[in-house]
Amino acid sequence: MRIAAAVAALLVLSLPVAEGALAAPRKAAKPAAAAEARHAGLLAAATNGDAEAQYQLAVAYRDGGHGLRADAQAALVWFTLAGAEGHAAAAAEAAKAFEAGKGVKRDLNTAGNWWYKAGTLGDAQARKRWTDLFIEGEVHAIGSHDGISWLAESAQGGDLRAMMALADVLERGHGVPPDSAEAEGWYRQAALLHGDVEARFRLGRLLLSRPAMWRKPAEEEWSTKEAERKSHPFGAVWYPTKPPNADEAKAVQLRPGINEGERWLRSAARRGHAEAQYLLGSAKVAGMELPMDMVEGVAWLEAAAVQGHAEALFALGDLAVKGQGFYAKDPIRAYVMYELAAAQGEEAAKAARDTVAKGMNQRQTARARQLVQELRDLAGL
Repeated sequence: MRIAAAVAALLVLSLPVAEGALAAPRKAAKPAAAAEARHAGLLAAATNGDAEAQYQLAVAYRDGGHGLRADAQAALVWFTLAGAEGHAAAAAEAAKAFEAGKGVKRDLNTAGNWWYKAGTLGDAQARKRWTDLFIEGEVHAIGSHDGISWLAESAQGGDLRAMMALADVLERGHGVPPDSAEAEGWYRQAALLHGDVEARFRLGRLLLSRPAMWRKPAEEEWSTKEAERKSHPFGAVWYPTKPPNADEAKAVQLRPGINEGERWLRSAARRGHAEAQYLLGSAKVAGMELPMDMVEGVAWLEAAAVQGHAEALFALGDLAVKGQGFYAKDPIRAYVMYELAAAQGEEAAKAARDTVAKGMNQRQTARARQLVQELRDLAGL
């Protein structure tokens, strides 16, 4: 750190000082000399790694004190050095400089990192500012468990944005080990306490993605009185792998999140959430995550497609090509869906559209292009 401080000292020494410090009239020589002495003393201590001296020197450059001309860039150099040494106020000042673009190009992510540093050094306002920037998506990393605890503090206070941000971090393992159970809990709170549609969708998606587990119904009790009398567990008991010594008649494999997951997805889909509509429709059409229902699945895909959901449009094109979910193969419908999906940025849709077009006659092609134009006119495109 002393090497870094020495380099910084060389940088700031090359910067001009206030005019009066070098070219003052003789009558002002004593005050100028005193200012130079104070500056020299601060600089010497700062160069030797004294965090408080670095901070004071930075303040002098920021405000124009100790006979120095105000210089935001030099101030930032010393603020960052003092902050790195563990000076909370200096770290906060560095954060402010990066956030405001003083002495450096504005950089909210770097500002967030300095707010984080100040927060870990005990600055409560810094913790709050870092939390706000993280929730707004301006900070790219959670940091460590300190960041998790700050987000959790806001979430426990009822902040919906904090709940969603914390759940997302825990679900994806963004900077911390993934914890789907904790993420599920925060999504559930956001959905129940705030009725948030995005939380309903994410909770449904998370539940639906739960892996299959094993149950031994013979070991379960559904009467609390019976459970107490026999010392048996109450309700379902899940095993991540097939229980040992369990034959097929006594152990069954099920997906525990399937029913509740569908309910939450359906709740979000009914409120117009396009991604929920797409996921619900895809699951119903495929018959893997949920029981197959082609009619309902196509209906949900169409609901998402109306909102311009590219993947839903592409899926409908695929179904029309195969004649699944419709009365028969429908190349015109497929062409239209692929064309609209391509317009929404779905790269694979262009090749699929061209493949369908090769098998269409002139009348079909003209009709398909007419429908595409009519739909674009309706949408005002």
